[in-house]
Amino acid sequence: MKKIVSSIVGAFGLEIHRIGTPASGGLLDPYQAMAGLVTHPQPFILDVGAHVGHTALQFRSLFPGATIHCFEPFPSSYEQLLAATAGDERIQCHPLALAGETGSALMSVNQAPGTNSLLASDTRAANYWGPDLLETSRQIEVATETLDHFCQTHGVEHLDILKLDAQGAEYAILEGAKDLLSRQFADIIYMEVITAPTYVGQRKFHDYLAFLGGWGYEVFDFYNPFRAYGRLIQTDTIFVSSDFLSRYERAAMAG
Repeated sequence: MKKIVSSIVGAFGLEIHRIGTPASGGLLDPYQAMAGLVTHPQPFILDVGAHVGHTALQFRSLFPGATIHCFEPFPSSYEQLLAATAGDERIQCHPLALAGETGSALMSVNQAPGTNSLLASDTRAANYWGPDLLETSRQIEVATETLDHFCQTHGVEHLDILKLDAQGAEYAILEGAKDLLSRQFADIIYMEVITAPTYVGQRKFHDYLAFLGGWGYEVFDFYNPFRAYGRLIQTDTIFVSSDFLSRYERAAMAG
C-alpha cells in the first residue's frame, strides 16, 4: 500500500513521516535496520505478498547470499515477479497466498493491484486512501497454504526474516504458523499493519501485539507511518523474537 499512496501524498490530508532515534542509534529505514540485525552472509527470507518483486530485489541488494522465497497469488503480478527475479537461482517464486488454512480462497481484485486481498474492501477505505484504489472489480480463486505446512514440506526450520505484506490478511497468516511461532522459528518479522478501516475483518494493531507477544515476540521499532486527518492509518513494524533480541542486545552492549 505504501508505494501506491506515496503518489497521492498531497490528497486527503495524507502525511508521511519517517521515524527513528538517531541519537540512540535508531535507523530511519527498516531495510537498513534489518541489514544491521542480520549479521551472517546467507540468511533465509520469506517475502509474503511479493507483488512484482521490488522487496525481493531490495533484500537481494542487502543480502547477496540470501535464499529468498517469494509468494504472490495474483497471476499478472506473479508473472512480473518471475520476470523481475529471472536468472537469480536463490530466489524461488510461488503462486500462492499464505493463509490460515491450506486449500483455496477468493481474492478480491481491486483497481490498484497492490491492494488485492483475501479480505473484502471496507466501504470506508476511500475516506482514508482516496478513490480508485480499493474498489473491487472481480474475485478470483487462488491457492492457499499455511506457513506451518509450507515450511514442513520444504524443510524450512529457521527463518532470519519473515516479511508480511498481505493487505490486512497478515493475522491469518500468523495463525497458520502457530507451530513455527511456538519455536520462535523467525528471528525477525517485518510486517505492514493497517490501522484505518480498509478491509473487512482486518485485525486491530493490539491484536498483533497480543498474539505475537504470546509467542515471545517483541516490537523492535516502527517505520514508514502514514497518517490521514491526524490519525495513524498504517505503519511498518519489525518484531523480533525474545531469544534473538537477547543476543542482539548482548552484542550491542559489548560492542
